[in-house]
Amino acid sequence: MIPAGPSRDDLDTWVRESAPRAVAFAHSLLRDRHLAEDVVQDCYCSLLAKAGIYDLPRDGMKLLFKAISNACINVKMRRRGFLRLVWAGREDVLSDPPDLKSQSPELALEHADLSVAVANGLANLPPIQRASLELKSLGHSLQEIADILNISSSNAGVLIHRARRAMEKELTPYLKGESV
Repeated sequence: MIPAGPSRDDLDTWVRESAPRAVAFAHSLLRDRHLAEDVVQDCYCSLLAKAGIYDLPRDGMKLLFKAISNACINVKMRRRGFLRLVWAGREDVLSDPPDLKSQSPELALEHADLSVAVANGLANLPPIQRASLELKSLGHSLQEIADILNISSSNAGVLIHRARRAMEKELTPYLKGESV
């Protein structure tokens, strides 16, 4: 006898609960909200087409993040030359700015400068390092990151270490108050 897959209600619940994190993760990698939503939708379609094979309510997040990581890396590799030529390395770094109206002008400027510095640092990371750092910041363990990115856990640790060092190097002038 073939085991029954998850019910439609279970899948609907899983999609509703996982979608905000999935879109946020894709957006952090792509820096384009609309493109991130398209990538996530494609990943959901692929996974839901195989809902009878996978136990999505149990294992879906790991599979979804793995699919999103690979799709985002593919998109970035295809778009890299065009973006660098057109935007000269500057992507939409403040697409979802926080409400700065309630802050003092000095604090708002400092926050904006830090946001730009962090966004530029992340944009300069190779996609696989950015993905590993973003997954770590979302609270995933090294083993989960390794599973999502289809690498060994030691390689995940190396990628995170290198990404952190690159970010530290990128942010050092800003944090020391030097001109950026």
